[in-house]
Amino acid sequence: MRSELKFCAVALALAAVLAPVAMSQAPASPTPDKRMLPSSAAAYGEYQGEVSTIMSKELSSAADLDKALNTFGAPNPGQLSSGWISYSAILAAQNKEFVDAVRDIDGYYGRERVMTGMRNDIGYARTLKGGEAALQSALQVNSKDSSRISSAGAFVKEQSYKLQSVAWGKTKVKDANGSVKTLAVASKAARPVTDAAEKVFSGPDLNAMLASVAASPASAGSVWDKVSVFAASAPGNAFSALSPVTAASAALKVDPKYNGTANRMVTLAAFHAIEADKTNTNDVKAAMNDSMSVACLEEAQMQLFSCVSAAHVRSDLTFCLARHGLKLPGEDVRSMGGCFSEIAK
Repeated sequence: MRSELKFCAVALALAAVLAPVAMSQAPASPTPDKRMLPSSAAAYGEYQGEVSTIMSKELSSAADLDKALNTFGAPNPGQLSSGWISYSAILAAQNKEFVDAVRDIDGYYGRERVMTGMRNDIGYARTLKGGEAALQSALQVNSKDSSRISSAGAFVKEQSYKLQSVAWGKTKVKDANGSVKTLAVASKAARPVTDAAEKVFSGPDLNAMLASVAASPASAGSVWDKVSVFAASAPGNAFSALSPVTAASAALKVDPKYNGTANRMVTLAAFHAIEADKTNTNDVKAAMNDSMSVACLEEAQMQLFSCVSAAHVRSDLTFCLARHGLKLPGEDVRSMGGCFSEIAK
């Protein structure tokens, strides 16, 4: 451990020398009883809850379709990206070896020196002992979550064909451009997160619950398929019934374009491990701001808007929802749900 600390000291000292003066200002104090990362992650949890809803039954009316288009076509890209990366970070923070390494360095060198190093090198945390393994656990869970979004897209696509023979599905779109404007306005504002979603991610046993998620077998599928997270009964126990890992999964390879995103996940995992969102909120906010995933979501959203503007009947809108709001399996088309799968294969 001491040799590792000596190695880290060199990196931290160099980062401290390069630190801009403005970044040495004292961070703002967060609300004591509400941590930033779990609160942000709740937005992504709610998104996956909506995926569960749209997979549970077919669209039965024009109102159902309009609601689904708003849900999956008009989320705020910044909020959804931050929620996704925060959830991934909390999953990565379940790796004990990595958490121990982060806490040892934090205790040995002090909070400000550690934060300065991570502030100036977003990839630094990933080089710590257990860093890559922590990232892999988050990527494996993300792969399962992304697969279910594709399944939802396929389910909605099939409905678009059926709706060509259903009265309300054959109804003409009266004001496609007006619909696009409504969606565009909705996407500018952050959405409120339900109390149930907040409760899942704010409980004292959050780490224990997510540790079981990160340790579930590769064949187990997504956790969101197994639990009713937002049920009224005991949502805090939503993740408690998963099985422990029985075999290591093949490592996923990060797309070089998304190395920065992967680095942010691990950096945020380190921040979560030392509860930096209670002491260094500005640094945590900065690390949550991932330009790559935000840009992907914004581009996918524009493609969905373009699809909606060209729709003639409501069955066309349903196809737009499947293709660009969710994701269709095997299609190399930018989609909002597909943005979560671009990081690694």
